[in-house]
Amino acid sequence: MPVAYHDNLPNKPLVEAILEIKWGEQTQPDPAYPIIVGRLYEKVREAYPVIEDLPVVQVPPNMTIHVVRHRFRASEDGWPLIQVGPGVVTLNTTESYQWPGFRDRALALHPHIKESHTKPEALNVTSLVLRYIDAVEVDSEQMDMRDFLKRKLHIDVSAPDILFEGQPVENRLTDAIVQLSFPTTSPSGQVQLAISTGQKGGKPAVVWNTLLLSAGTDAQKGWEDFAGWLDAAHSVLHHWFFALIQGDLYEGFARA
Repeated sequence: MPVAYHDNLPNKPLVEAILEIKWGEQTQPDPAYPIIVGRLYEKVREAYPVIEDLPVVQVPPNMTIHVVRHRFRASEDGWPLIQVGPGVVTLNTTESYQWPGFRDRALALHPHIKESHTKPEALNVTSLVLRYIDAVEVDSEQMDMRDFLKRKLHIDVSAPDILFEGQPVENRLTDAIVQLSFPTTSPSGQVQLAISTGQKGGKPAVVWNTLLLSAGTDAQKGWEDFAGWLDAAHSVLHHWFFALIQGDLYEGFARA
């Protein structure tokens, strides 16, 4: 059955869209930090004028490698935003996400990172991640998580009946953490899907993370052809999202 796509779902379940770029080794502090913070802000301040320091700034930088410490927001408490720390930059947005705008912001950020680093020629990108976090509210008192996964997201999770035979255990799955990973060739890396019970707006929900990760030499190649990597990663995740929600969820998300 062909997958039905939609350019902009009126009731999309998106919680957050994230682009994450890491460079350097986990054990080696980035020599450009904190200089890169000021330089990067000067380049993006027109679009992201509001500076916010995170509580982790109280911890020494060499103990927070690849952990974001500062945010540049488009408006006070607003989105989208850029986050930066030792060896890491992220671009984040929420319900207002639309791919063309997010893509433009990501492509604009790419040269700013290179130009802000003290040694851009030595910028060794070790991880590129494009991630989408989606969630849908559920009635946790009545829901069988196994049934939801199978009927709504087309993921089949089962346990052998013998676990419950003669036992004081109800055969109803109330919580679950499902994680799947598959290799990709374009871009080179892996696509990951993680589904769990959680919350959305303070209410019980099923949350799913879909991401494409390129690491090591694959990440450096993706950094050198960043537009190509970004478009290829989005193409995979776009298909996965709509393939997962085909049926009842798609109809609900597409309803104006």
